Amino acid sequence: MRFFKILHFLSLDVVLGAVSMHLMVFYVVLGCWSPWEFSALLAAAVFLVYGIDRQIDNLTNAPKDELHAFHAKFRTPLSLGMGLVLLFSGFVLCTMERLLIGLGLGLLLAVLFYWIAWVKNVFDSIWGIKEVGTALIYSLGILIPTLATDGFSIPLGIIELSLFLIALLNLWLFTSIEMGGMRQRVLGLLCLLPCWLFCASLLGLPISILVIMGFIWGIHAGIYYFRPWISMRLWAEWAFASPLIYLLCNL
Repeated sequence: MRFFKILHFLSLDVVLGAVSMHLMVFYVVLGCWSPWEFSALLAAAVFLVYGIDRQIDNLTNAPKDELHAFHAKFRTPLSLGMGLVLLFSGFVLCTMERLLIGLGLGLLLAVLFYWIAWVKNVFDSIWGIKEVGTALIYSLGILIPTLATDGFSIPLGIIELSLFLIALLNLWLFTSIEMGGMRQRVLGLLCLLPCWLFCASLLGLPISILVIMGFIWGIHAGIYYFRPWISMRLWAEWAFASPLIYLLCNL
């Protein structure tokens, strides 16, 4: 259990979830496996974004839980690790095509604006708006490699919206549990998601992605109704790695 907790503190469960989701979407849409460079860059980007997020949290507020205390305690080695990952990312990025580099830099610019808004307390005025930005950046980051390879299409847009809503449900649910309030907004999203997934299936959402999304939704619905505890975040994050089941079945 301690092993999984450390992985969670390092956001490696989120990294695994993002990479496995990217691999599944890429394979379903294009019928082939994603180049390792795409997965490596996505893993590095997610690790860096979440790592820097924790450090910004600790700079603006005192560590308020075990996760932030971990990042405060090991700030120096974690910063060195993030520096090495950043150097590796720059090296791999230089080998990519211009379109992918451009899309990646555009998303990086969005992340920078997001961090500036966070530090300036812009998100404090509206409950949940910070999580909307996080979910949008997360879902776009997962689909950028597929978008750069195959171009935009209606099915890809449907997948993007589905990913965004699933990620937003995760963030809103645990923000509501941790900070309190707005349970009706979380409940509304819980009810909206299955309706959207049903409509998306009629519009052409691949059945494999539909099943995975439905599974992740089910885990979060179970937490909302039966285990509304912040400690359940660990299992909710691992639910996003469920595309590994699909990938293993298609090896």
